[in-house]
Amino acid sequence: MISAQRFTQEELTILKHYVTDPESNVFAVKGLTGIVGPAYARYSRAQGSFLETFLKEFIKDGVLDAVKAAEVIERILIAYGDDSVGELEGAHVSMEQISNLATKEIEDRRIGGSPIEQSTRYVVYDQKDTEGKWRYLRPKEIMESPVAREYEVVMDELFSTYASLVEPMEAFYRNLKPLEEAEYDVIGKGTKQKRADLKEEKDLKAFDRTYKFDIRTKTCDTIRILLPAATLTNVGLYGNGRFYQYLLTHLYTHPLSEMGDIAAKAHNALNQVIPTFVKRAKKNEYIAGARSEMQNLADKLLGGVCPAQAKSVTLTGSGEADFFLMTLAQMLYPYGKHPLAQLCAFVKQLPQETQELILATYVGERKTRRDRPDRALETGYPLTFDLVGDFGIYRDLQRHRMLTQQRQLLNPYLGFEDNADIKTAGFQDRVDAIRQKVEALYEKVKTACGRHVAQYTVLMGHKMRWTMGMNLRAAEHMFELRTTPQGHPTYRRICQEMTSQTLKRYPWAKEILKFVDYGDYQWARGDSEAKQRQKERDLDQ
Repeated sequence: MISAQRFTQEELTILKHYVTDPESNVFAVKGLTGIVGPAYARYSRAQGSFLETFLKEFIKDGVLDAVKAAEVIERILIAYGDDSVGELEGAHVSMEQISNLATKEIEDRRIGGSPIEQSTRYVVYDQKDTEGKWRYLRPKEIMESPVAREYEVVMDELFSTYASLVEPMEAFYRNLKPLEEAEYDVIGKGTKQKRADLKEEKDLKAFDRTYKFDIRTKTCDTIRILLPAATLTNVGLYGNGRFYQYLLTHLYTHPLSEMGDIAAKAHNALNQVIPTFVKRAKKNEYIAGARSEMQNLADKLLGGVCPAQAKSVTLTGSGEADFFLMTLAQMLYPYGKHPLAQLCAFVKQLPQETQELILATYVGERKTRRDRPDRALETGYPLTFDLVGDFGIYRDLQRHRMLTQQRQLLNPYLGFEDNADIKTAGFQDRVDAIRQKVEALYEKVKTACGRHVAQYTVLMGHKMRWTMGMNLRAAEHMFELRTTPQGHPTYRRICQEMTSQTLKRYPWAKEILKFVDYGDYQWARGDSEAKQRQKERDLDQ
């Protein structure tokens, strides 16, 4: 405790409304959303403590003075600039019934924000909404185009096919793993038990619940390949002021109308919580112009270049010698369909003036220091992977924040990740039939509305291409986390291969990556669910 003699009893009473303990030198601030950030920024340049500054600057006649606080906030932000101050203030925002495509744009703003999204590995999308419609976005661009009717017809059939597979695939898995043969450690003994080994009613219920989740999540993992990027979902966010300013600006700048609609609604919500920190959020004309020019240039340069075949995982070169060429290749990467290694070879043979044109076009017309080019300038990691995998697993791997990733636009051209269990169960013809209709729809939407809009039709089973640049610490975190037994089998295989290629190049890193799991698990989600039952049992006790 510290001496409280500098505060009167009246002041202590006031302060207790806003901090956990005004008589301690360590305390938490409470009930000051929208004000605490500027308050901290102000006291960073004041001689007194936070409490003294708060009483002096924000309290009038014993209560928080909203008018005075607003004036102080404006003065602080004008004097200091709000980039760093914005990191001291935060808010929770829910964005619901938005497309899976939109969630990727939101979650891609990786600094200062923490997202949590409705999981396609736990949630079955076999129910219609209250209006009797399947849960997929009907984008303004498509619904105002000549292909609107066909879009709804194909999407309705797609979701009907998905829903029709839920019960048959659950029955398929129950046949593979009958309840009486299943084994789970639901009581925490360290060994698995069959249902017949359990006596207590609560343990039997825990076993049954684990079995149900085991079968259901296995089914979700299998049939989610049929969900399109237009599938509606929910995402919750916590972020600081700077994060939200950048996120809103990005969404306002995006070419798809859905992103602008989300930005406007989120902006309105944040204006009621942390208004000052999102005040500058608006469309970034500099970025919009640079991206448009880069797309035009990439189309011109790469239009006649056939994309090369590539493996699912390719660890690209590194070193100072190819840093410039790699940067140019990364500049072209999001605007084409080509592997990164092919783009490196392509830019290497270009004349110097064309290389310089790529650089100048990417950087664009910068007028202030706040005109910041895109992520190709983050090139230079010791590990840069060019990856090909289905959209579903990209959604799981994309959220890692200690790295840089760029992706190419979704399309059906790299193939489809068929599932062996669907084929064994006898439903491959259903998947093939609807997939072919979706791929034909993609071409029609692309012609009518453009390639950005056509992404909504792409399925989670369709393969896509993206890069990930990371250091060894990020690699350790991602490889060890994403190869755990409960991980999705497809992204587990990719991360296992990423590890193998890393160790081939840097064998001295073996001990650093020692907890990467190279096993193959058919029913790993069941063990994960059993551990959840153990935790629930401990809580009950």
